[in-house]
Amino acid sequence: MTTAFIFDFDGTLVDSKQAIYQCFKSITKQLAPERIDYAKNILIGPPLRDTASEILGQENQNLLDKFVQLFIQMHDEKVIQHTQPYPNVVSTLELLHKKQIPMAIATNKRKVPTQKLISFFNWNKYFKYIECSDSQKGIRNKGTIIKDIINQSSFFKGCYFVGDTRHDAVSANQNRCKFIQALYGYGINEDWHQIQIYKKIEKINDILELLDS
Repeated sequence: MTTAFIFDFDGTLVDSKQAIYQCFKSITKQLAPERIDYAKNILIGPPLRDTASEILGQENQNLLDKFVQLFIQMHDEKVIQHTQPYPNVVSTLELLHKKQIPMAIATNKRKVPTQKLISFFNWNKYFKYIECSDSQKGIRNKGTIIKDIINQSSFFKGCYFVGDTRHDAVSANQNRCKFIQALYGYGINEDWHQIQIYKKIEKINDILELLDS
């Protein structure tokens, strides 16, 4: 049987760029308008608190908790109407599910909006584990999330990890997962030098080439 797959969420399975950037820009305009250019160009993918800290800059760290609070309120209200699966995601997940290939999600997105979307798309049946940054006590980074999935099930040891950012790749490499880069995602313009990439895909269904014949 083909090895298991762990997927990143935003930028890999779903495109929530519009909702996230709208929130970042609106909150930055309210709290630190001089930092608006950072909000417009920030990379989507890292944990919320890290991203908010980078947007605000060193001089506005006293506003960090407020920024995070406002983002949670605003984003969770908009997440469904402004988030769509990428093309071919549903058919790809369905085919993998029919072949009984174990799948999991490892995301820096918070549990509430992630599960809200998973339920809305009716995807719970596809995934053995859905692990978010705050699924457990304390915020975890992507590497730790992947490690926790592997520790829960040996199916995921040495699995494929499909993601779109450099951080996804580093986290996958640390856990000895074979990293598949989603070129259609958010991290295409990052520095990918010295990053171990098993396969690059232009669309999600390209991973089907890896299935056993």
